[in-house]
Amino acid sequence: MSAVAACALSLLLAPPRQSQAADNTPAETRPCTCPGQNPGEDAPARQVRPKFADLQTNLDESDEIAALEAVRIALSEVGDGSTFVWRRENGRLSGVIKPTSSFKNVDGKICRHLIIVLAAGARTSKIEGVACRLGDGRWELDG
Repeated sequence: MSAVAACALSLLLAPPRQSQAADNTPAETRPCTCPGQNPGEDAPARQVRPKFADLQTNLDESDEIAALEAVRIALSEVGDGSTFVWRRENGRLSGVIKPTSSFKNVDGKICRHLIIVLAAGARTSKIEGVACRLGDGRWELDG
């Protein structure tokens, strides 16, 4: 089952997309007209503001382990249609896991369709998958 959670975590860990300018030629240099930038002129007081959009949540291996454990619990202990909500103690990562249906595949293994939503800071990712139970009790992504 680690493939489903790993996929969702990779979406959260991927750096945000930034637009690139179509033209990479340097802009024409013009003299600065900003207050305080010319010789002999006092610079205005600088206001410091938080840059919440620039904050990124750094997730690590323990966060991945916590996500996988949450998926395992949801698959093993939560009924179809119910929702398992979890949150790391450090608050960096949380999620909602909803097994939607259970069935037996052609090999006779018990399988479950599930929806996973993971959140890290302001970033979220949602994926759907099917996990099948192996003979030793572990869950594995089917397909």
